[in-house]
Amino acid sequence: MDITIEKQADCTATLKATVPADAVATLKDQIASSYTSHAKIPGFRPGKAPKSVILKRYEAAIEEELVNRLSEQVCDEALTQNPDLKVLDFGKAETATTDNGEFTYSSTLTIVPDFELPEYMGIEVSVASDDVTDADVEDALNQFAQQNAKFETVDRAAAMGDVTVIDFKTTVEGQPTADALGKPVGFLEGREGHWVFMEEDSFMPGLSEGLVGSKAGDTKDITITVPENFPFADLIGKELVFHVSVKEIREKQVPAIDDELFATALPGKTMDEIKDIVRENLKQQKENANNEAKADQISEKLADAIDFELPEALVERESYNVLQRKLYAAMQAGEKEFDGIVDKLREEAKTETRRNLRVYFMLQEVARRENISVTDHEMSNAIMRLAQQEKATNLKSFVKKLQKEGRIPGIRLSLITSKVLDLLVKNAKVTISEAKEETAAAE
Repeated sequence: MDITIEKQADCTATLKATVPADAVATLKDQIASSYTSHAKIPGFRPGKAPKSVILKRYEAAIEEELVNRLSEQVCDEALTQNPDLKVLDFGKAETATTDNGEFTYSSTLTIVPDFELPEYMGIEVSVASDDVTDADVEDALNQFAQQNAKFETVDRAAAMGDVTVIDFKTTVEGQPTADALGKPVGFLEGREGHWVFMEEDSFMPGLSEGLVGSKAGDTKDITITVPENFPFADLIGKELVFHVSVKEIREKQVPAIDDELFATALPGKTMDEIKDIVRENLKQQKENANNEAKADQISEKLADAIDFELPEALVERESYNVLQRKLYAAMQAGEKEFDGIVDKLREEAKTETRRNLRVYFMLQEVARRENISVTDHEMSNAIMRLAQQEKATNLKSFVKKLQKEGRIPGIRLSLITSKVLDLLVKNAKVTISEAKEETAAAE
């Protein structure tokens, strides 16, 4: 087999190959023989039809398999002859069979860019201390108590910190809000039995304050000016009137922090044992958060370390996906007009994609140098976890689905990337940031 590879600009290379006629004929004969053994041809017993008849009857299928297998052989041989060639995509090949029976193959490959890997061991990172203080434990216990608070109905006026249960409708300039805007406004059209948590930083600033002093049975109108960050852009700056009927006042009652509070979550444990468990959990949470912070800092420093050429087709494809996520996030945040931001988001997506791809290629090169790979057992565990997340009931069918969607290589690469980052995190030079500790304490 004659193979020629020429590297081009933009992380591409041309691959040209010629397979000798005798090798083509031999493979074609093998494929035809496999058809002969199970072909059912009228007038012939199974396995007894002449090869010439088989070749004529199954000509299209045999030719298709021949081209596929010869193409696979060319790609495998190209990698064997060029062990330093790292191919991302073999591209769409042009194949042909010459008059003398030779098979020709040509394609444009997308290859991993050439770059000099920077020093990756001992990268300097800074994180907060993962020590757990008594105050941390007390805060966690208090949070648990707050989460288990009950709201009991009381016969008094509403105060901040309470929950006021109301029925309401809204208007703008004397019209129902939906009519004023000419479109549905969901929640703002009105609700019955709506709980308003009386807090200063509530979803609708001014509503809680307007309910202070209300009692069950009261009706009142509360006018607020819609803030700038409100999801409905058409309402920003307008006066929105809540027509309220107060149904109940509920007082927040936080349970005492004792072993009875934890009887369901940690049955049979004393408070000292509960505090030890909370301390261990907080320690693990801080360690996990620090490891994530280290990995993020390492990725950022690798991205800043060097710049190199990237496959533009890959950049375009990946940046498109990033752009779609940014547009979706903007819509979720209430953005309505995209004319002025799409170009900005597109440039942000390309910049982000280029940084991510540089880090990705560097991490894969670290994996190659450090002989980091993924075992079949690790792949099986990852696929089972994914099946549980996607609520797949039949594992075999789920694996076939992953194969059909081409997701298996991505799972393997994700595991390799995670392993590489774990290695770099373990070998990082870590500084404990006092500033972060003070900020955390202040919060």
